[in-house]
Amino acid sequence: MVCGGFVRGKVVFAAMVVVFTALYFMLTFIFAPISFLPFQVRVSDALIMLSAALGLPVVYGVFLGCILANLFPVGYPPNPLDVIFGSLANLIASYLVYRISYGRGEKTRLIISGVISSLIITFIVGSYLPFLFLPKVSWMDVVWLGYLGVLPGELVAQLAIGVPLTLAFKRILRSGKPA
Repeated sequence: MVCGGFVRGKVVFAAMVVVFTALYFMLTFIFAPISFLPFQVRVSDALIMLSAALGLPVVYGVFLGCILANLFPVGYPPNPLDVIFGSLANLIASYLVYRISYGRGEKTRLIISGVISSLIITFIVGSYLPFLFLPKVSWMDVVWLGYLGVLPGELVAQLAIGVPLTLAFKRILRSGKPA
């Protein structure tokens, strides 16, 4: 019986990874006009915060979903920098949200992890994004187009959308019944 539970647990884990991979890709695709380019609000990054409620399947799902989204961007060809570093940014950010907030009910911890996650993505993505769009890049381009172009969108996605979404999921998980 223990083996059956182990297998069932692995299947549920894998299914959750697939669901979050698909959700991330779908949300990025649906909101494509604001998901790419220097000034962006990647709404799908709100899912990163769910790693605080649902754990590692979300971490792996947003990582894989970001790989797919960046492999198939709408309106321009994929860029290896974006595929590799954008996806790694999501993996690191989501894993830190998981480590800081998973299994803890504090709203403050969730907000702090969302700010840290937003800063990580901003630093990584914002550091290379101007190089994808400008022929010549200065340090000020990185600051203005990279960091200040990505950070507001990340804060919107993760704090304004992701935190309330995660708190709702935590309430549902605590109550044991669907909303």
